[in-house]
Amino acid sequence: MRRGARFVLVALVVPVALMGPGLVAGCGGKFELPTERRIPTPVPSDKSYGVLQTWKSTAVQGALDIYMSRGSGAQLFVLFNTGGSGGPSVPRGKVQLFPFTQPKPIGTPIFDEPRGLFNPVALTSAQSRLFVLDEGDSCRAKFDPVRNTCEADTLRHGQPSQVYDYSAIWRVREYPLPGGDTISTFTDTSFAYVYGITADEGGRVYVSGYAVVLDTSTVDAHIRTRKIVPRIYRYLRGPRYAGIVPSDVNMPGANWHRDSTWVVLDGTGSSSVNDARGISWTPLNGGAIFVSDRGNNKAKLISSNDATVGFVRMDGSETPTGTSFSGPSNVAVDGAGYLYVVDRQNRRVLRYDPSGNYVQDVNVENNDEGLELGDPSAVAVDDSLAY
Repeated sequence: MRRGARFVLVALVVPVALMGPGLVAGCGGKFELPTERRIPTPVPSDKSYGVLQTWKSTAVQGALDIYMSRGSGAQLFVLFNTGGSGGPSVPRGKVQLFPFTQPKPIGTPIFDEPRGLFNPVALTSAQSRLFVLDEGDSCRAKFDPVRNTCEADTLRHGQPSQVYDYSAIWRVREYPLPGGDTISTFTDTSFAYVYGITADEGGRVYVSGYAVVLDTSTVDAHIRTRKIVPRIYRYLRGPRYAGIVPSDVNMPGANWHRDSTWVVLDGTGSSSVNDARGISWTPLNGGAIFVSDRGNNKAKLISSNDATVGFVRMDGSETPTGTSFSGPSNVAVDGAGYLYVVDRQNRRVLRYDPSGNYVQDVNVENNDEGLELGDPSAVAVDDSLAY
């Protein structure tokens, strides 16, 4: 799937002004990032898009996520994952900076570990920080050196599935946005699978995926069953309780903690999810998380102040064709508050206004080879460009 990777660059059809390459100071990091400083462009009244360019070739091979940082110094980042296995000693991923106008990465990987990113799947930024979601390798983490396997052995020896190597489980990695070495990392052992990440203007980090919870029987409160359910959790920097280390038993060695006052639960309502994938924070409505809810085939805007409040819910039937979403995989929000949904199995990217009203399909034109979208997986936007 990744061998045929393409980036399609589309733009609101108004002049896009670009200034010459500049430098962003390293802020203590060991890298400086050249970038194009773009003049903000208003959203035109006709809300139209037109294809500018198709990026292809090895420059984007293995691209898994794309992200445009906010603000006047916005920059375009691409996350790569080459796949495979082999544990923490085998580099699989990287994050690189790209200019807005050409498919040529600027310099070497700018966010990296001494042994390479492990298994990165998504990225976001806030407060001059870049956060990379590293999925980890569950088999490597649970590899039992005595039995020489990562499989549980509950039938013969009663050996449950357990983590032996915490360096191989999923984690969030924090970097200075101008590039450089890791600032911090954290994980949460209650998450079984992770898919999406975003951060708000306060530096709080949100992660979507499937978590392991204990379900209490309604018949006998003494009976509790482990089950895996979809969740979106929020994490805060610092200890959970002052003076108590570790701050959270589910987050070994981290200077972060899970915020138990905010959590998106499983369900079908406007403020619940079933298999949440890509997520994106927006200041809309005083702060909200835009979610691609793949299990419910919906896109939802959920308050980041009160997770029980859902502002907007779309299912794709608002479009001229009336075609409902099928496997929405990613979302984005531009600076004007417009909402974008990657409707992956229907091979389209849709644009909505801040109130959830359908505006248009973004992929209104074929690419410069005359081809329609084949397998859209991620989207990055600002007020005049969409990648």
